[in-house]
Amino acid sequence: MRPSPRLARVTFLSVLVAASPALVFAAADYSLTDGAAELSVSVSPAESMIWMNTFPVDPAGNYIDVLKVAYGRVGGGSALNNLPLQILLYEDADGGSPENAVLKWSLSTVVANANTNVLNAYRLPAMLVQGNLVVAALYTNSTFVNKGIGALDTTAPSLANRSYVGFASSLDPADLSMFPPGQFGTMESFGTTGNFRIEAHGRVVDEGTVTLGMASAPSLQSVELSWTGAQATYDVERASRPDFADGQVLSTGFSGTVFDDPVLGDGHTWYYRIR
Repeated sequence: MRPSPRLARVTFLSVLVAASPALVFAAADYSLTDGAAELSVSVSPAESMIWMNTFPVDPAGNYIDVLKVAYGRVGGGSALNNLPLQILLYEDADGGSPENAVLKWSLSTVVANANTNVLNAYRLPAMLVQGNLVVAALYTNSTFVNKGIGALDTTAPSLANRSYVGFASSLDPADLSMFPPGQFGTMESFGTTGNFRIEAHGRVVDEGTVTLGMASAPSLQSVELSWTGAQATYDVERASRPDFADGQVLSTGFSGTVFDDPVLGDGHTWYYRIR
């Protein structure tokens, strides 16, 4: 069970500080493929496509902290790099079709390392997911040619009813029930066997806490965070909301226990946590 953060307001800095649980020890990797994409699933011009993998959550890694996506296939002819798209994390409490899955996190980014089988890693503030984990990518094709963007591994072993794809003229990633009939389903329902090269990494929350304090560093126009804990490294996160829904990881794998954030006097209220 995750302990609740402790909050303290420091009015002259307009900063809120949260002492948060340390994330350590056990971890889990979520993958359905053998590491090679033999086929790419294409998006037609003026069409949006979402493609995804579903995973039962492993108790050893139920706080998801990294999503990974590959694009295209080796030798693929589609020019994909730098195309804008979204990376999406969902929670599907009851399993089965993810049409009722709840969107928990999204990232707007661009395609990189296309047609190379390289998995691009997207780090996020560790988020608890229960039931089934759904990791997805969403691309809207605003070009005039088909784009073979969804990297699909078609070699055995393949896990049925775990990879899904959907098409529409426009898509709201927060509502997976909106697809026209026949335009959303498993890859098997479209006559193709295989799994997408979409993966994730998760870890667990330790019951211990990191004790976090703060001070000002006026000469640097910085908020100085300092903490104590037993970890070798830490992640430093800042958000404008107490639920950290818009959390931004300022530093990952930070080995020190003092961190300066140059936001002093910017007029905003910030929340911090150390993981």
